[in-house]
Amino acid sequence: MSLDFNKNFFELFSLPIQYSLDKQRLASRFRALQAEYHPDRFANASDQERRVALQSTGYINEAHETLKSPRLRARYMLELKHVDFDDERDTTQDMSFLMQQMEKREALEEAAQSADPLEAVDAIAKQVKQEQNELNAEFEKQLSQDNLAEAKEAVLKMKFYERLANEVKSLQEKIEDEMFAS
Repeated sequence: MSLDFNKNFFELFSLPIQYSLDKQRLASRFRALQAEYHPDRFANASDQERRVALQSTGYINEAHETLKSPRLRARYMLELKHVDFDDERDTTQDMSFLMQQMEKREALEEAAQSADPLEAVDAIAKQVKQEQNELNAEFEKQLSQDNLAEAKEAVLKMKFYERLANEVKSLQEKIEDEMFAS
């Protein structure tokens, strides 16, 4: 019943340490690990065994969430290479990129006021998804070339796109709700 907490997240899920991963295999291994270590299976066990089951499940859940998210997976891969992140201070210093992010947010606000807001927001959503994919490819390229500073910069930019994608999704849902309410 003992889970090896020294295994990295990729090893835990029997996956190769690489950015591109098999999402179905990740989900399948997650279900198998959850079934094996779920605390309910240890309801009649000793206090120590129940505690270990809770810790194991927490570790499995953290590993799953990390590997499932492209940004968190990228960050974790860099951390495995001893690249440090300081969430309080680390942000991109690329002023051109930051200006583009501001322009995208302005475009999103304008899209909401357009004649066909859902179509305008959907167009932005497609553009954001394409740019996220390009950034993911850039991360993978930089990591494969062991350009860790550039790979970290890509991860910092991924955070902006993640927020932007969430704003786009929220706006899409709001517009849809308003369309169906009227």
